[in-house]
Amino acid sequence: MSKANINIPDGIGVTERANLRHVFSRRALAGRIWLTLFYLVLVIFTVMPIVALVVRGFIDTEGGRVVLTLSAVSGVLAEPSYWSAMWNTVIISIGAMLLATAIGVVLAWCLVRTNVPWARLLEQLATLPIFIPPFIGAFAWVLIGAPRVGLLNLTARGLGAGELVDIYTYLGIIWTTAIYIAPYVMMIVAAALRNMDPSLEEAAQISGLNRVRTMLFITLPVVAPSILSGAVLSFVICIGLFGTPVLLGMTKEIYMVTTRIYTELQHFPPNFGIVAVLAIYLMVLSVIANLLQSWALKGRSFVTVTGKGFRPRIITLAGGRYLVAAVIWLYLVLTVIGPVIIIAAAAFSTFTWSGVFTWANVTFLWTSEDVAATFWNSIVITIIAATATTVLGFVVSWITVRTRMAGREMLQFVVLLPMSIPSLAFALGVSFFWLWMPWSVYATIWIIIIGLIGRYVSYAVRAVTSSLMQIHPELEESARVSGFGWVSTIGRITLPLVLPAIISSWVMVYSIYISELSMVLPLYTANTRTLSILSFDTWAVGEFSQVASLSLLQLVLGAGVMWLVTAFTRQRHATAV
Repeated sequence: MSKANINIPDGIGVTERANLRHVFSRRALAGRIWLTLFYLVLVIFTVMPIVALVVRGFIDTEGGRVVLTLSAVSGVLAEPSYWSAMWNTVIISIGAMLLATAIGVVLAWCLVRTNVPWARLLEQLATLPIFIPPFIGAFAWVLIGAPRVGLLNLTARGLGAGELVDIYTYLGIIWTTAIYIAPYVMMIVAAALRNMDPSLEEAAQISGLNRVRTMLFITLPVVAPSILSGAVLSFVICIGLFGTPVLLGMTKEIYMVTTRIYTELQHFPPNFGIVAVLAIYLMVLSVIANLLQSWALKGRSFVTVTGKGFRPRIITLAGGRYLVAAVIWLYLVLTVIGPVIIIAAAAFSTFTWSGVFTWANVTFLWTSEDVAATFWNSIVITIIAATATTVLGFVVSWITVRTRMAGREMLQFVVLLPMSIPSLAFALGVSFFWLWMPWSVYATIWIIIIGLIGRYVSYAVRAVTSSLMQIHPELEESARVSGFGWVSTIGRITLPLVLPAIISSWVMVYSIYISELSMVLPLYTANTRTLSILSFDTWAVGEFSQVASLSLLQLVLGAGVMWLVTAFTRQRHATAV
């Protein structure tokens, strides 16, 4: 706060005026110090891991000295297996992106713009695959489509039809990846379709275009930015996935970059230079995807929302609407209902599909010391990280929306930067950075918490900012005029109004953290394992029934907390009304 901005009432003596100026200056200085410290914390959480990852790819230790070198880069470029992994990553990610985008766009169009029955219920159910961890989804499809033990193949052999599917293929990986990220595309495109002026489609049909041509040449081009955003998000998620490629690819040596990073980390000692270069490759792919999106939309206008009110135009499908609903139900069976039922059946079997059922795999959940330790690690890490992420997200949103502080635009950029970085690459950057720091957070739960906050704080910022922007600042200004301080104004006015967005943000990051695998993999130790790591380790030794029971536990922890929070929110809303 400059002196020019300090308003001191008239009639105050020179000494008192000087004292007030001194008080105001100290408060302004304290504010700048706190803001600087806040910026520093965010940079450490979000930017420094990315910097550390890039630096680690180009340095090495020789004779006790750190030197710049291209040895790791040349080592990756000279090894055919790394090129194969890079190529597999591109092919599988593009294939999954295209399939997920096609599924998501079709779902969005059917549920938003047609008279398909139970549209609202189907749309809510179609978002559920987001809350099923990719590792669990992939494991469910192993139980369904594995060559020897898959349920479909066992049934087909029993009928004399041989084996129908093999999930351990390129197509199997693409399919399993795509169906669980399609809801992201669906939600993004559905929002755009609801905001689209239907007069454009009406004009096209008056000009002679049928419904299909109208959709292809009018509707889809207008919502192209949303489709591209969903496609790019799908691609970035695909290139950073670890659980799905490992479960489905390693059996037939279909390695992706994340798989190669994992195998390199198993060597002793690991070649961290190679690992860093492979992770940088994932970052480069992500940057290229985002640049291509910007280039595709550059110089084009997609504005259709004006001051004129409108309602989305519903297309009548006549008798075909029941067929469309049936297809959507089939998708839900394949992605949510079927996998959960199959995992539950496997959890109560002596081994996979033995036909002999037992409680042993379920009692294992509360009798095993490993499960108890990893359970509490997961709960502590998830609750602390989700709460800290939401708090930081609210503070960043408030600074960027409600203040004119210098550098607030840069603050938002810093927070959103990790969104375009694959989780495994970011986690490696976190491990490299904190290994170089004098503070001993490595080998504790705190490095996992720090990594999760840095990677996902942007999710909380996006969720809270959209809600905060809908609240007129005059409400807070009125409270300030009435004598409330900033803390009281935020606590009594702002927080209650944005509480639903804050709760939604907390639930969203909680659902991610409780089953996160890629972020935890490079950061955990024997004492800081989580349930996702225990599930992966149990799968590695072939205990599929125990993996199924652990998967059920993770689903209960995720869905149970979401149900409790939803019930609390509804009860609070009913009480308020």
